[in-house]
Amino acid sequence: MNIINYNGKFFPAGSAVFPLNRAVNYGDGLFEGLRIHNGEILFFEDHMSRLFRAMKALKMEVPDSLTSAFLHRQITELARANETGSNARIRIGVFRSGGGLYEPQTHASEYFIEIIPMEQGYEWNEATCKVSVFHDVQKNFSTVSFFKSMNALPYVMAAMFKSENNLGDCFLLNASGKIADAISSNVFWIENGKIFSPPVSDGGVDGVTRKNLIHILAENNFPFSERSITPYEMASADEVFLTNVGWGIKPVSQFGDRTYSTRVTRQIFQWLVNSLG
Repeated sequence: MNIINYNGKFFPAGSAVFPLNRAVNYGDGLFEGLRIHNGEILFFEDHMSRLFRAMKALKMEVPDSLTSAFLHRQITELARANETGSNARIRIGVFRSGGGLYEPQTHASEYFIEIIPMEQGYEWNEATCKVSVFHDVQKNFSTVSFFKSMNALPYVMAAMFKSENNLGDCFLLNASGKIADAISSNVFWIENGKIFSPPVSDGGVDGVTRKNLIHILAENNFPFSERSITPYEMASADEVFLTNVGWGIKPVSQFGDRTYSTRVTRQIFQWLVNSLG
């Protein structure tokens, strides 16, 4: 039986009753997706930094009791209660309390934590990943674009497009026609011996795995810079890959008629795994 944490109390997932709240009515909240990898919560402090920055951006009160150390204990206890083992996905959701219409009645916040066991840690993905461009909804830079909002309709629509077209993923664009990010991941590409990623100012999420991978590239003296890119320009890349804390690095095998190598991407994946100890 799966168990969730709601405001610090444990409930069987099937019996937990959430109030009809602002998260449901207005998407007035955010979430963080984390990963337990071989018994360790990856990049935990970076996730907490983004979570608290997001709460500030949404003008939510952060109780003195809601600290990184407190949430780490809550996750650890929940993992133990669920007997998840050494590998799992974690989701922390934070939403505004109370009712009201668009204007909130309070800035107090509530939270929940759920955890899903996984069979293994990061593994190199040999499966083909064909990507395309999702044009129907744009991703644009704003004060709330750097985190994962509970109003995730652009990604929901993109994920349905992916499924309908038998794709492995798809790129989301901003109003300038530049690639912002992918469905649940940041985008990197390799071109002429250098590695690039769109700047967060192009509308993508400020990814935690992206941030840590940039540090790893610097440690290995691999040239990196941020650069905006259109789908047309992506056809000139030598390799393309996606990053997400759930699976680490996913190589892109094809975009349109263009097929990509994965040779350097595989080396970068190994650097990532080695950095985890």
